[in-house]
Amino acid sequence: MFVKKLVLHHFRSYPELDVSFPERGIYITGENGKGKTNLLEAIDYLALGRSFRRVEDQELISNGEKEASIYLEYHDESDGKDHVLSCLIGQGYKAMEKDGEKLKTLSKMLGSLLSVHYDPSLVFFFKEEPMERRKFLDEVLSQVDSKYLYALSRYKKLLKERNTALAKDYDLDVLNVLKEQLIVLSYRLVQERKRLIQVLSSRMESYYQKLFGDEKEIHLLYKTTCSLEDSQESYVQEMRKLFDSNRSAENLRKTTLIGPHRDNLLSFLEGKDIALQGSQGENRLASLALRLALREFFQEKKGKGPLLLLDDVTSDLDEKRAENLLSLIKDKGQVFVTGTQIRKGYDAFDTYICQDNTLRRK
Repeated sequence: MFVKKLVLHHFRSYPELDVSFPERGIYITGENGKGKTNLLEAIDYLALGRSFRRVEDQELISNGEKEASIYLEYHDESDGKDHVLSCLIGQGYKAMEKDGEKLKTLSKMLGSLLSVHYDPSLVFFFKEEPMERRKFLDEVLSQVDSKYLYALSRYKKLLKERNTALAKDYDLDVLNVLKEQLIVLSYRLVQERKRLIQVLSSRMESYYQKLFGDEKEIHLLYKTTCSLEDSQESYVQEMRKLFDSNRSAENLRKTTLIGPHRDNLLSFLEGKDIALQGSQGENRLASLALRLALREFFQEKKGKGPLLLLDDVTSDLDEKRAENLLSLIKDKGQVFVTGTQIRKGYDAFDTYICQDNTLRRK
């Protein structure tokens, strides 16, 4: 897929913006603080309905304004058609549309526009709290599998109910009913996460080796309190045993200790936990390789290549690894890259200058 047109009103630093893009690599350059990241943020917002900067929607509205809007035209190769996504963001509300039809829930939008983004903060991806990596897994799977999204939503609701029941010392029968429902729902979550991690792990290693220029062994590890049995019957039996063995601890701590809500995603480089023992450069390349692997996963699952949004990606890479990256993304469809200066290898990209809240093609 590729973006054909982007229109912004009072979004971040842009009072008004109306820009068209070609079906090829886009390089957006300009000084720091001039709005390059804001452009990628606006595009990515229409993929997930939230900012990758982890801020509240109100922060996306220009100072002194009541509302912001994003309008995006894109081509989807999976159906061969052009589509429009738009969003109106206000104080405490947002309204989204696809092809002129209002979307009642965010789930109706997920999977329409696919994007994979990288920014320098992701150097800490494997060092952050496990919740961030669980969120990553859930967002990926929710975009390719509506049944996963439904199971996840139901699981979160039941988990909240069970934790409330534990805190208020509800009857054991009530806790057991909620436990059984959680176990059944968790099976799909665990199985899909396990499969996703296996797929991403092999592809990530290939990209890491190409970026690093060395045959280093790197892989992902799914760390879970749940059973890893493939058979649902065996899974349920094992989960019941795990819950029984943790009953006393749950009663003491008043919270559910077993389940995918406690999962973690780890990465090991040459047998060592990269979060604990990897250098900043190794963590950066691992996170970048994971995003490139994710793009490939989306392509295979959805039959359309996601947008690749790389914010300030080459600033912390040496010349050789920057060249390695460019060679890997040059045939990956429409790629948006930002940077403060034009480096070697961007000859095939269309260059846009970001200055004074405007964007013009060079």
